[in-house]
Amino acid sequence: MINSTDLKHNEYRLIFESLPGLYLILFPDLRIAAVSDSYLKATNTKRDEILGRGIFDVFPDNPSDPNADGVGNLYSSLLLVLKEKIPNTMAVQKYDVRRPESE
Repeated sequence: MINSTDLKHNEYRLIFESLPGLYLILFPDLRIAAVSDSYLKATNTKRDEILGRGIFDVFPDNPSDPNADGVGNLYSSLLLVLKEKIPNTMAVQKYDVRRPESE
């Protein structure tokens, strides 16, 4: 029988990346540590271009929208999670994502 210690780090990474959902893992300093393939597709991004970068550098508020508050709301939620070490559920947020060049 195989247990979790038998799986190597690279195998965990490949499993995570291929999960059928939109998943993102952040380091405590809010840099992107890992991302699923589905997340990359939905956000029109490439893994090698976003790993290690700050989430708000990769996904800033839309500068054309003076009412954009997604960064502030998410930042507040993430700070609460880091401080309290408990989950925080946010209301649905409007967050613009860039479109493919062909659109």
